[in-house]
Order: sequence, then structure tokens, then C-alpha cells
Amino acid sequence: MLIIPAEHPLDWKRPPVITLLLILLNTLIYFAYQGGDHERLETAVQTYLDGGLLARERTLFLDSAERRDRLDSRYRDYVDAARRRELAGWILQDLEFEHELHQRADFQADQHWQEARARAEQARDRVSAYRFGFVPERFTLQGLFGAMFLHGDFMHLLGNMLFLFIFGFALEIALGRWVYLCLYLLSGLGSHLWWWALDPSWGTGVGASGAISGLMGMYVGVYGLRRINFFYWLGPLIGYFKAPALWILPVWLGKELFGMLQAGDNVNYHAHLGGLLAGFVAVWPARLIGRLRVDEAYLHKEDLDAPFKRELAALDQLIGQFDLAQAATRGPDLLQRHPGRVALLERLYAVARGRQDRALLSAVLKQAFALAEGPERLTLLKRIADDSSDPAQRLLRHPAIQLHLLAPLIRAGEGQRALGAWRLLSQQAQRPAQLPGLTLQLARLLGQGQDLRGVAELTRFLHSSYPQAEQTQQLAQLQRHLAR
Repeated sequence: MLIIPAEHPLDWKRPPVITLLLILLNTLIYFAYQGGDHERLETAVQTYLDGGLLARERTLFLDSAERRDRLDSRYRDYVDAARRRELAGWILQDLEFEHELHQRADFQADQHWQEARARAEQARDRVSAYRFGFVPERFTLQGLFGAMFLHGDFMHLLGNMLFLFIFGFALEIALGRWVYLCLYLLSGLGSHLWWWALDPSWGTGVGASGAISGLMGMYVGVYGLRRINFFYWLGPLIGYFKAPALWILPVWLGKELFGMLQAGDNVNYHAHLGGLLAGFVAVWPARLIGRLRVDEAYLHKEDLDAPFKRELAALDQLIGQFDLAQAATRGPDLLQRHPGRVALLERLYAVARGRQDRALLSAVLKQAFALAEGPERLTLLKRIADDSSDPAQRLLRHPAIQLHLLAPLIRAGEGQRALGAWRLLSQQAQRPAQLPGLTLQLARLLGQGQDLRGVAELTRFLHSSYPQAEQTQQLAQLQRHLAR
């Protein structure tokens, strides 16, 4: 049975940074650190065998396992046929037997036995599950925190990271990154403490599933009785349904309780229950009394861009009605309230260019040149460069504008457009100090495209205007190289 929320599509405009970092951290720990566990365990088993411990402890272990109802006659036959290394591994990893062994009077009286055992246990405790795993009967803060970042195998990791992503991306936006991270860690701790309180066993627990169950509880607590979409998979039945989020909590709890009562696998249902309840209790009461700050606009799927879209539509209507004077009047205020919006810059640029409105054009170009590099910025700059080739566009042909165009056009590989901007700059009486360096960069770009005429034009200019400049000599060498 699988029931998961399907309320929000992933919004990469607001990426779940903490969730992605948690996934990365768990993955790196698994591959970079836990990848060496096999060798560590082999070393521990060899240390156990080298100490002569198997002969001493084999019968004791089998008697202990039988007493704890872990060894029936069929399993006993299997153990009798097991290889020495395999049996040594089972004995060494049985922490409850180890605890019993340490209480025996004959063990405490045998110094050699104790020393050999200590060496084997020390080697075994280098394995991640024993060093950082959580063992309720051997409570440590190291295990309490560390276990939530370890995994038993790759499928365990994959399943946990998938559910972390599904629940995490929505909760991180709704709760805020740091509150979300704190509650995630709190749920992981709560899951282990619940297990420790209700089932103080000698089993070694690893995995992020307790903390992720906490995210499930948080999800229910955040949405409460609000009806949201869920995806379900019940055997052959697959589909979606809508229900109050709180109604799903008993279903999730029931699933974990059923699994715990069945107890037919290695899943830590106690940790799942503890995490689920910890996440819910951490969020739901605080939500009810208004002490938890939540992004309500995100929960209600409000379009944060709606005001801008309405104003952009109103501007389009003015432009469509050829009321360019009114559009130009609104322009400065729109630019101030919605800075750096490419869609707005494109529209107001067309208005300012058509009306030759110096003030509006200056405001538009200032924001256009300040945009972060990317496809949208480049498209706008290419449009400005193309319009600058028209002699009627006196404002666009200003040297300051062409200087702002030249460098990004060169970086974008737009050789011919950059050459047009360069020609306008080179014709000025007062040329910018950056022009020799930009000329050399442009020549290299044109040389890559085998535009020898363009390179020759740039070379003549530098020889004529900057005969002593270092760029002039470098460009002459480039021209000779291209001419070969």
C-alpha cells in the first residue's frame, strides 16, 4: 500500500535547497564512507578468528540463540553447516550475546579471552552501523544523531531519498528552510527515542526513515483538515483522490502498527511510528494556536506573480490600443516596482525606442545591462544591437550604450553584432580606455570564425590609433598566424 501527497508540482523557482543538500549528504555518506564497511567487517571477522574466539564461543552462542527463541532445529542444522567465517560474523554482530558474554564469570576471569574479544569488538565497531548506528540498549548520542544519515543498502537509500524529496520539497517552502531542517532533525531524534522507550532492543538501527516519517507527520499537521490531492497504489489499483490531510494520519499509523505486529521483516516500525508522531506533534498544536509561521500563499497555491501579470496585461492593452504616451508614463513606476523583469523590459524598450523617449530608454537599458547573464538577457541585447544599426536610432547609437553591448556580445560569441557595436565606438573622437582590449578580444572571436576581413579591419585600427599598445602587437601576431 502506498499513499503519498500530490498537491504541489515542484517549483524550481523556489528550489528545496535543504532537501537537496540532505539527499546529497546521505548519498555521499553511503558511497564515500559506508562503501568501506565490507572490508571493515572482514577485518573484524579475521581478528575474531585469529584470536581463537570461535572455538570458545560457538557452543555458548548457539545455546544463547536457542534460549532467546532465535534458533529452531532447522536453523540449527543450517548453522552447523555454516562456514567458520560466516558463523564468526553472526556471533560478532550479535550484540545481545556479547552483552551476556561479558556478564559470564568465566569470561571475566580469563584475561586472554577478554583481550581477544576487545580487539575483535574494536575492529567491528569501525563498521558504520556499529559506530554510528542507534542501539537502544547501548544508548549513545553519537548513535542517536548519526543513525539517521546511514543506510543498510542501496535500495534502502534510494527509497528513503525518494520519499525525502516527495515530502521535503513542499514542506521546506511551507515552513521555511531552517525551521524545516530543525523539525527534520527533531523527528529523527524522536523516532529513535520512541524506539528506545518502547522496545529497548539490541538491534542496530540505521536509516533516515524515522526523520522522513516525521515529514509525513508534519505534512498532515501543516495542512490539517484542508482537502488535498493524494496518489494511491493499492495492488492493482492506482489513481488519485482528494481528502482532508488529517484523515490520512490514521491510515499511515495503522500501516505502521500492522507492520509492527506482523514483524516479518527488518523494517523498524517503532522508529517509523515515533517519527510520524514526533513530526505531527511538533507542527499540529503550534499550527492551531498560531505559533507556527507557514507560507499560506504557497499552501493555497496563490500565484505570487499575479499582480505583475495583471499590470503587464494592462500595459499590453495600452500598447495594443497604440496609447504609447500612457504606456510611457506608466513605465518608470512599473520598472521601479518590478525591477529586472525581462517581459516588462522588452515591452517598455519597444515603447521607448519608438517614441525616442530618452528618460524611459535610459531606465530600461540600465536594468537590461544589469541582468544576470542568460538566454533572456542575450536575446534582449541582440535586439538592442540590431536596432543600433539603424542610423535613425540616435539614442541607441550612443557610445555608452555600445560599450555596454560590446563585451557581453563578445562573450556570447556574437561576432558580427559585436563588430557593429565596435565600429560605432571606433568612430568616436573620445574612445573608451577599454577599446584596445575589447578590440583584441573581438579579433580573436572573429579569427575563430575565419573572418579574416574583420580581423584585418581591427588590426588596421589598432595600428593607426594605438600603435604602441601591447594589444596592437598581439593582434599583429594573431593576424600572421591566421594568414598561414
